[in-house]
Amino acid sequence: MTPAQIKHFLVTYDIAAQAADVRPFGGDYEAAVAAYAEAEAVHRDDSNVEVVLFGSDSAETLERTHSSYFELREKHIDQVVARELAELGLR
Repeated sequence: MTPAQIKHFLVTYDIAAQAADVRPFGGDYEAAVAAYAEAEAVHRDDSNVEVVLFGSDSAETLERTHSSYFELREKHIDQVVARELAELGLR
């Protein structure tokens, strides 16, 4: 993967809620770093939130290679069922 192929993702992870908010920035490294600095400042004193900036070829790869930010949330069956129902247009 060349530097031009790297996509940037800002992950803000709420430990208690076991929820990751992922903001994609595509190839805009400067915007990603600025957003990271802002998120770090907002959550600096919150030990319940992790802010991480990743580079990857895709969101799918990010979820696979850094699954600890995503897998715990998926283990809650009510959330899995709700997502499946929404995808079917039933919720």
